[in-house]
Amino acid sequence: MNDPNSGIPDPGPPAQQPPRGDPPPPPTPDPERAATSDSGDQPLRGLLRGVLGGVRQMGRDMASVVLGRIREAETHTPEDDAIVEDPLAPEKRRRVGMLHSVAEQLRGAADTYVAAKLDEIEARVDVKLDHIEQRIDRKILELHEQLTQLRDAELRHRLRLLKITLVFTVLVAALSLVYKWASNLWFAS
Repeated sequence: MNDPNSGIPDPGPPAQQPPRGDPPPPPTPDPERAATSDSGDQPLRGLLRGVLGGVRQMGRDMASVVLGRIREAETHTPEDDAIVEDPLAPEKRRRVGMLHSVAEQLRGAADTYVAAKLDEIEARVDVKLDHIEQRIDRKILELHEQLTQLRDAELRHRLRLLKITLVFTVLVAALSLVYKWASNLWFAS
């Protein structure tokens, strides 16, 4: 892949990763640990490994049930069932059934919780929208009142101007009548 003259070493073929659903391969035994371990604690280690293996298997079963998949620990053919009957099969079925029922209860509880939270959020939004609507209504009423006050002030101002205009019109008419009367009296004689 790489140019031999580039000075960059070839990393080799890409490592194959196991498929997502398969369990990881068992770890290889460490020869240094095997040489240093005491022979007296082997049964205790075996028991501990057995318990941890059971706990891991329960965790895998729980995860597979939660994810909606019930997977078998091993794949076998119907002929294998006819030849060798697994003495732990009823226990496995009971465990898987129990985990399945727990998962269903958890789903139901989660659905109920989500529905309650959605109702709570909807109620909060409704209250907030009602509050905003009330504020808008108050603001509209304030603006309407201010507009009414401005309109009334404008009408008062125009009426005042009309009164002043009328008074001056009457004064000019009265002066005009006095002038006409005085000019008729003085020029007629």
